[in-house]
Amino acid sequence: MTIVRFLFLYLLIIHPLVSTAQAQLDDVIEKPGASDITLDFSGIDGRNPQAATFFRSLKRNLILHSLLREVPPSQAGFQVGGTAVSQGAKIEVSVRVRNRSLNRDVFGKKYRVNPDQMEILARKVSDEVVKSLTGLEGFSQKRIAFIGLRNGEKGKEIYSAFPDGSGMVRLTRDQSVKLGLEWTPDGASLIYTSYHRGFPDIYRHTLRDGKRVALSASSGINAGGAVSPNGQKMAMILSKDGKPELYVKDLRSGRLTRLTQTPMSAKSSPSWSPDGRSIVFTSSHQGQPHLYVVRDTGGAPRRLTRGGGENLSPDWGKNGLIVFTRRRAGKYQISVLDPKKGRVTYISPMDADYEDPSWAPDGLHVVASRTIRGASSLYLLDSAGKEAKALLQGQGNWYMPAWSR
Repeated sequence: MTIVRFLFLYLLIIHPLVSTAQAQLDDVIEKPGASDITLDFSGIDGRNPQAATFFRSLKRNLILHSLLREVPPSQAGFQVGGTAVSQGAKIEVSVRVRNRSLNRDVFGKKYRVNPDQMEILARKVSDEVVKSLTGLEGFSQKRIAFIGLRNGEKGKEIYSAFPDGSGMVRLTRDQSVKLGLEWTPDGASLIYTSYHRGFPDIYRHTLRDGKRVALSASSGINAGGAVSPNGQKMAMILSKDGKPELYVKDLRSGRLTRLTQTPMSAKSSPSWSPDGRSIVFTSSHQGQPHLYVVRDTGGAPRRLTRGGGENLSPDWGKNGLIVFTRRRAGKYQISVLDPKKGRVTYISPMDADYEDPSWAPDGLHVVASRTIRGASSLYLLDSAGKEAKALLQGQGNWYMPAWSR
């Protein structure tokens, strides 16, 4: 059970459901398919250590992308090639991607970097190649923040790493409960709820200097902090007036606006629409936990989901779609909702519980926590129906990822 689910169930106990009516099922559509772009890496000259490091990292990042697949040279549509050689104190790296059927390069660049920058360059080049081949924004240079409990350590802390698992850093060391990780739009800070002072308060953690500042510490619950796309407002759940409700805080003036006034019920996980005018959140005020949307100026919330035993942890992507966790057939699955059509797509396999999804910058991939037999890891899913891929597993348990946009 993740911390978010635990907190939601805790709130249900304090603020019981007002209805037990059975929900109707959503319209469910099949996962769409997508054609693979097939690659072979036979054109790589990796005979020196610098080249081996660079191209190993480049290959790892490229084949994480669900639309790119490595195949034998005879079956590949594109060949990845290149060299990396010493040029004085620098390394000169050359990368090309050749369309085999047309017998011409579709990508070709040269770079000069320091020897200790090979993995950094590999992530940059991966994003450039992905853009060239698919037209989509790459995700290799965008960090994922998550909560982790390393083997042999006592408390869960916040970490961040790149999608290929490199560059992991530990951001907190207070051995307290934390939840609700969200990035600020500029990617410079994390917003999260922490119990390190004994109560659930919302903090901003600046990555550059490691400073932590309380953004909301009113009496009762302060949870679910999410900064608007323009960086000026923060949506959050507060119980300062007796029961959990959705509020918006102006980060410059500090002015609070209460958006909901519903019967006693749990609420959690607000997430902003791409235009910053609406907020999706989870509430149980009509029975089971479902997703609702409300304007940032207030008004009556509109229910978005009908099916599933629980609908939790929504994340509204730049693509206009909402990814969330749904309990279905006894397991927690990652689902994608089109709020305009009201249709749901299931994108995670039924081999484990998948929870706490977060959109990648490309609007195609999703990172989520996967739990099986008590072990939790981070997995990459995609909304085109491709197989799930492990990003971070082993050496501990890893939860509640949030992808920097």
